Amino acid sequence: MDRGNSLTYETTIMRRVVVSKTSLCAACCIVHVLSLVSVQGALRADERETSTTSVSPRDEREWRIIINWDEENLWFPLLKARGLSEPSGEAARKLLEEIIDEHAAAKVDTVVQVIFGAGFKHLIRSSKGSERFPAELIPRGLEEIGLDFPKILVDRCHHHNMQFIAGLRMNDRHDFTPTQFIREHPEWQLGMGNAMDYAFEPVRGFVLTFVDEVLDEYEVDGLEYDYMRWCHMFKPGEGKENAHLLTEFMRKTRRQLDAAAGRRGCNRLLLGVRVPQSIEECDYLGFDLETWINEGLVDYIVPSDFMHTDTNMKTEDFVKLAEGTNCKIYPAIHNRISMDGPNEHYRLMTLANYRAAAQNFYRFGADGVSPYNYQFAYERRGHAHRSSAYAAYMWPAALGWLRDIRDLEEITSRDRHYLFYSLWKKSHKSPTSFSHNNDIYLDRAKPVLEGSWRFRMAEDFSNPKLRTTMQFKALGLAEDEKLEIQINDKQVPAGYITRVYDKDGQSLYEGDPLDPFHLYVIDMNWETTGRKQPLIFGDNQLTIHLVPSAAKAEGTASIEELECYVYVRK
Repeated sequence: MDRGNSLTYETTIMRRVVVSKTSLCAACCIVHVLSLVSVQGALRADERETSTTSVSPRDEREWRIIINWDEENLWFPLLKARGLSEPSGEAARKLLEEIIDEHAAAKVDTVVQVIFGAGFKHLIRSSKGSERFPAELIPRGLEEIGLDFPKILVDRCHHHNMQFIAGLRMNDRHDFTPTQFIREHPEWQLGMGNAMDYAFEPVRGFVLTFVDEVLDEYEVDGLEYDYMRWCHMFKPGEGKENAHLLTEFMRKTRRQLDAAAGRRGCNRLLLGVRVPQSIEECDYLGFDLETWINEGLVDYIVPSDFMHTDTNMKTEDFVKLAEGTNCKIYPAIHNRISMDGPNEHYRLMTLANYRAAAQNFYRFGADGVSPYNYQFAYERRGHAHRSSAYAAYMWPAALGWLRDIRDLEEITSRDRHYLFYSLWKKSHKSPTSFSHNNDIYLDRAKPVLEGSWRFRMAEDFSNPKLRTTMQFKALGLAEDEKLEIQINDKQVPAGYITRVYDKDGQSLYEGDPLDPFHLYVIDMNWETTGRKQPLIFGDNQLTIHLVPSAAKAEGTASIEELECYVYVRK
């Protein structure tokens, strides 16, 4: 498939075909059927300005949805909301099947259920080496009537011709009692919670033994290794030198999957990995994606922040690695916005936010998206004024958002709200050890009071049906200080800037708590003045210059929470 510079092209449409499972596993039930289509009204490359980083998507009309669920949040919020803290086995089975039915109705392609996580514990019926999670992480009553939690999910997914992937969190540090294996070998630990050091062969071997047990016991369609929980497989700074060890571990996993596929009569079982959203971070941590892809070890990659949707992610970096191979790229989408405390449960992504993120991912070549921690879209936790703990909210309607964002026509015909927040603010770093802070800091003690911010919008700004508004919050400005604003080196006309002072700041119910700030709102539609607005497809640059006050204010001013809203005229 050509990923050239044109946005008008022919492509491949994925079709579902129902086939008998007696000869093929469910992973083989989805086949590619060539269907040449012309995208009417698509923007030609020679008709628009592009950034130098732009690449075209493979416009499959509907992208794939690979949803990842942690140990209990697939079912636990609904169980609590319906007062089923002690359900019978049949009630628990019915609930699990209903949940998968709703995923199928929302056109989810693949369900990833974590069965191995914190403390190297598991959720399968039995294991020779590992130990089970506490009983409350498994719907009670199932095993009393001979039912197995993962098998119910596998069977129901296959009933709907959906894939079921067994998820493994590779070094999850949530606070669970570690297994005996961890307790007995402190010399193999990273010294970071329950995390183990994959530089030691017995640690890698422990995981591979569990993988064999899963593949023997369940007809899963593959595995997903979640390296983002919690990023470090080796001691900080030792990732690159130990990358070969993790690559050999991946080769062994591929051999296990191929052997299991042979036993079942399948062409292939899938192996996906969840990794950081930049190649630099992957290299630092020892994730040699180029080798994993070129050797055919992995079938898909999920670039992901630890907790937040990174709308600014350079999707094309991963797409280029997979060029000419069968490896797919599914960027992660998370519910939460910016820092995860103390307001993580109050300010969540909206459907317009999801559309904007999906637009950026798809237009730069992604094959779909992978929702993570999606339970926040339909639950409310028991904090402050919120409803009772884990009450369900918008179930199953929230799954319909996933149906909407897999359709390009649906995305492009609706409003899109881009968020360019700092993912990890100044005093924090991502668990990868990298900073993801785009905020501009203007230190008045320095001679140059200027800063820039890269933000990405995969939009055709020459389209007369689009109307765009930008806003950001400026903290620490004196009342008589001014900001000079440039976008892509073009001065923003003063007449299109609104500045409003918010003396109350921002509460945690509105977003990250902020001190009093000036809200700047910029109308980007300048046709009435004869000017051409400067936004372009791809990477843009916001530059802020602080004009000091006569009173010579001190300290640092900051520019935070950049947003762009694209309104689509009918």
